[in-house]
Parts: sequence; C-alpha cells; structure tokens
Amino acid sequence: MSLFGGPSGGEVPKPKVEQVEPFSEIEKLHFEKEVVGVYISGHPLDNFKFEMDTFCSAPISALNDLQGSEGKEFKMGGIVASVEHKMTKTGRPFGKMVLEDYSGKFEFVLWSDDYLKFKSFLMPGLFLFVEGHVLRKTWGEQNLEFKIRAIDLLNEIGVKRAKGIEVRVATDALNPSLVEQLEKIFADYNGGTPLYLKLRDEKENISLDLLSRKFRVKPVNDMVRRMKKLPMVEVSVVY
Repeated sequence: MSLFGGPSGGEVPKPKVEQVEPFSEIEKLHFEKEVVGVYISGHPLDNFKFEMDTFCSAPISALNDLQGSEGKEFKMGGIVASVEHKMTKTGRPFGKMVLEDYSGKFEFVLWSDDYLKFKSFLMPGLFLFVEGHVLRKTWGEQNLEFKIRAIDLLNEIGVKRAKGIEVRVATDALNPSLVEQLEKIFADYNGGTPLYLKLRDEKENISLDLLSRKFRVKPVNDMVRRMKKLPMVEVSVVY
C-alpha cells in the first residue's frame, strides 16, 4: 500500500519468524513464578527429588523456629529466590540470600569471610545444597542462629557425596529385557561412582551382592527416576 492508500505495485514481504529453542521445564516454571507469583504446573525442585530425598535432613521451614535445636545439624536443598549484595557502615561487604523449598523460605545473612567464601552462590535461580549447624550468638541477646558451613550446587551433590549406588533386583524378575534396560541406563549415566548389584531370591531367602566391574555411574535424579520405573527394581545410595 502507498502512503495515500492506493496500490503501490509492490508486494509487502511477510515477516520472518526466527527459529528458537523451546523453553525447558525449569524456564517455564520461572516464568510462571515471575508473572503470577507462584508455581502453577509444578515446582523446580521436582527435578531434584533424588537429591532432596537422599541428602537433605530437614525442610527450610525448620529454621524459622530454632528453639531446642542448639548444636543440631541441618542439611537442606532449595532454589535461590532473591539475593542482595550490601556494604556495612564500616565498608565491609555482606550479602543476603533467600532460599526456598516446598515448605517455605528463609533469609540467610552472610557476613565478612562467609560472604567472600560463598559469594559465587548468591545468584537467583541457582539450586543449592546448604549444610550447617545451630549455635548461639556470642553477642547481643545471644539468640540461636543457623551457621552455614558449606554450600554446593544441588545437582552436583550426588556425584560428590555418594560412595556407591545399590540396585536391588529379585531373581525371578531378571530377564534379558530388564538387563538390557539397566545396562542402557548405566551407559547413559556413565560416571565415577561404584555400582553395586544385589540379587535376592525370596523363596530361598538367599541374596548375592556384586560389584560391577563394567559400569560406574553418575548418581543424578534422572538416572534414579528411570531405574525406579523398571519393574521389581529398587535403588538406594551408599554414602
């Protein structure tokens, strides 16, 4: 069309739509939380069920009431909801981090050396594994507080902490198809963690423990989830 509405003799080309990769499930959930304020179709931590169930000892909500927990150790996993990097009046840096799980959220304040040590983890959207213990402050009213000892990425905690993966199978469930499926999973998640196979015969009350010399695995949520879908297969972690 021309400026005055008459025919221009030319044809307007259609706009081209760029090809883009589809959003991952975690990205979709982040957008839900950003737009609506809550997760609707799931929770980002659903992708870390193995790590949460195996290595975490308490929900984050347990930190909201520390009475009677002096000296107790907590291990928790969650997603970083928000962070703040600040400076004290004396010019010393410190930071705040809000960690969230299924039970709720908690704000951690990292001072001085702790802030410098864990600063790289203060990033919204990271999935973290936090461990520490409850102690009494040495100043002020000497209230109880949770002191962080270590922080790791949640998706790496299985690889770092697991000393072995034990797969238990009933002998009457063994067949070539099941063996082939297990070997496919072991090959897909090749890693450095020892793999133990425990065969049991319920009728004869006999069990046989074997260490795989062919496979070593990478213990992550997807691997465990795939194995648990197989009939008569149980999975546990040695740590």
